[in-house]
Order: sequence, then C-alpha cells, then structure tokens
Amino acid sequence: MPQSPVYRCSCPVCRSRKAHPEQAVHRQINLLVSRLDEQQRRWFVALEAGRLGHGGTRRLAMITGLSEHTIRRGRRELATARTGHLPERVRTAGAGRPLAEQQDPRLLHALEQLLATETAGTPMGAAKYKRSSLRMLSAQLRANGHPVSDHTVARLLRQLGYSPKANVRRTEARSSPPERDAQFRQIAAQRDQFHATGDPVISVDSKKKK
Repeated sequence: MPQSPVYRCSCPVCRSRKAHPEQAVHRQINLLVSRLDEQQRRWFVALEAGRLGHGGTRRLAMITGLSEHTIRRGRRELATARTGHLPERVRTAGAGRPLAEQQDPRLLHALEQLLATETAGTPMGAAKYKRSSLRMLSAQLRANGHPVSDHTVARLLRQLGYSPKANVRRTEARSSPPERDAQFRQIAAQRDQFHATGDPVISVDSKKKK
C-alpha cells in the first residue's frame, strides 16, 4: 500500500517558531497516520479525539488535516465495532477526498503560469526544471487564491513533466545578485513579444567553465 505524505500540523503550537514538546507528539501522530489506510486513520484519530475529551474532534482535525466529519464517522464506526459488527469496506463506494485540481479547476493553469517564466532544461530531456522551490510555488499559489500544500504542488509538477527539485544550488541561491529575477523577467517579456509576432524562440543553457 503506498504511503501518504506526512501532514504538517496547522495548530498554533506547531506554527510557532518556539520549541514545544507537543510539536514532536503531533509529528509522531501524523507520521503514524500516514502509514495507515483510510479506515485505520479514522479509527486511530477518533480514539485520540475521544481521549482528549471535549473539543478533541476539532483539535485532532487541526493536527491531522482530517475533517471533523471523518473523525465523527470514525467514532461511530468504533461504537459499532464494540457490538461485534465491523464495517467491511475501507472506503465507501465513490468516497474519498477530491483532488485539489478537481476542487479548484483553475489551479493547474495558475501553476503553469508561474512556471512559464522560469522553466529550464533541454528540449529532449525527460524532465523540465524550475527555479523556485516547492515552498515558494505553493506560497505564490496561496497568495493568488489557490490554497494548496507542498505535496500537491510536487504531484502536479510531476504531472506536468517537471522535476520537483529546484534547478539551483543552495550556494548559488545565496550568492545570486538581486538583479537575477529582473533578468529572468526581461527574458520572459522578450519571449512573449516574439511569440506575439510569430518569431521563433530559442533557449540555450550554458555552464561556466571552472
């Protein structure tokens, strides 16, 4: 069974930059949740919510990313299991959280627009590369009204034929001059102008000789 990505807790404690013992606990909870199937996730999180008592469902929803409806469903299933009638299906027919691009039909187009000005790689290569990191791309998408996680952006990049890794070394990123982005914007503007006039656009990647 393929493992799900580990969810990043969105509670105030984990969003804070100050170290707190609960941060490690929440990471462990989400690590375990990522290793379980859908039914097991519901049951485990429902147990944790019940252990916390009042407000536990809302708190576990914030920690794990599962909806409160899903957690309450898990509690009902556990109550049924105590009577000796275990649910047979892991997932109800036709159930499951819709993909981000299904919930937001303009998401993929918005990502393609961000990538248009920073794509690199050989035309015959198996994968294309981009300058921005997953975190930068997801932050830009959220700022443009498309709430999305880094994991979803990585999946969409692979779908579009891109490598999720940024095509820049950390040492180069730290030493890059402020004019670097301006240069890329100028190149993008010239490319758009050539496209508008029907002229060919040639991309050449080169490396410095050491």
